[in-house]
Amino acid sequence: MPASDPKLTDFPVSPLAQRLFALAADAGHDIRIVGGAVRDWQAGFEIGDIDMAVAAPIESFAAVCRDAGLRVIDTGLSHGTVTIVADGETIEVTQTRVDLETDGRHARVGFSDDWVADANRRDFTINAIYLDADGQIDDPLGGLADLQSGVLRFAGDAAQRVAEDALRMLRFCRFLPRFGGGRPDMAALAAITDASSAAAVLSGERVAAECRKLFGMPEGALGITVLHSTGLDLGVLGQTLDPARLDQLVGDALATDQATLSWADTPAAWLVRLAVVMPAGSSRQLADRMRLSREERRCLEALDLADPDGICRSLADEGWRKASYHIRKEGMSPAALLAVAAARAGHQVTSSHLAELHRWQPPVFPLTGADLLSHGVDKGPALGEMLRGLERHWLAQDFAPGREELMEMIGLVGLDQGQI
Repeated sequence: MPASDPKLTDFPVSPLAQRLFALAADAGHDIRIVGGAVRDWQAGFEIGDIDMAVAAPIESFAAVCRDAGLRVIDTGLSHGTVTIVADGETIEVTQTRVDLETDGRHARVGFSDDWVADANRRDFTINAIYLDADGQIDDPLGGLADLQSGVLRFAGDAAQRVAEDALRMLRFCRFLPRFGGGRPDMAALAAITDASSAAAVLSGERVAAECRKLFGMPEGALGITVLHSTGLDLGVLGQTLDPARLDQLVGDALATDQATLSWADTPAAWLVRLAVVMPAGSSRQLADRMRLSREERRCLEALDLADPDGICRSLADEGWRKASYHIRKEGMSPAALLAVAAARAGHQVTSSHLAELHRWQPPVFPLTGADLLSHGVDKGPALGEMLRGLERHWLAQDFAPGREELMEMIGLVGLDQGQI
């Protein structure tokens, strides 16, 4: 809930932000904190990185900072943005600006000292709330009221905001579950629906960055539903998703008790939710579209199950430890595989069993090729087959036989008792 009477003393102004306030004042410039830090502070969330806007050409303010001994990185000078660095802290500072022209991916911007114009070229009203050096809030677009009522709106004309940057459509889906708990803004939905095909021009890296955040949220179902209902899924990913399957997903609510955590507490959680809603057999196309890392690609392809019923049978019955052993050897999570399989096949599994799968650590097979070589077994295919046979026996006996018993099975224990 937004604060009723916000004061700067309530906002944790960082040392670098304090210094930038002072430098701007000395130079006769108006500078303000803006964007996510102010939004999250007002919404009661943890504050992340601080961004600032200055009513001066960015080159001029960058020169002021350099003269003061601060490091200035020209991270986006053509967009009116620099990054200021001091004592391990970074703040992105952008000149107040207007868009002169855009192609849906890149904009050519111009300087304007009009704060209302700057607010109107931002993405959402909740990201156009400013906090000045005196602790005063400037809210030209009603972002505070939108935060209070749980409405996520584009700043100004929704269709124009989307046309300026197609990525804003994905950002709307990502922000919606957290800040749009009320009725979805109809103008925003209409604008996204009309422009959904334009998202095809977005780079894979930008799409993946947004999808990691959206699908990485346990509460992200609302955003994924809008992604589908507007046709944006087909436009941006080239695939039609099925968000209704998320209702079948078990273990997606994190518990505070560490013993009950399941796959949802893993870095691959976003890929699990994507695998649940994507069409079967589409993992390679999606990995190509988002230019996923080799590890993410491997994980998504493994989750794109050819036989979800078989996975459910092998991991849900009493022999699940043996199946889990092989899955773990391949570097995959049995809990993640079962969560996807159950959601796709409509099978019932319990969150407690998923948690057990997630916690279980397989024992280590007690023999290696070196053990057999040291007892006279020739190196070659026969050695590998012997090891695999012993491992199958070890698994059939529920991991019970030890090293000496396994060696005895193949008549090697008597060769050198001292080495066993």
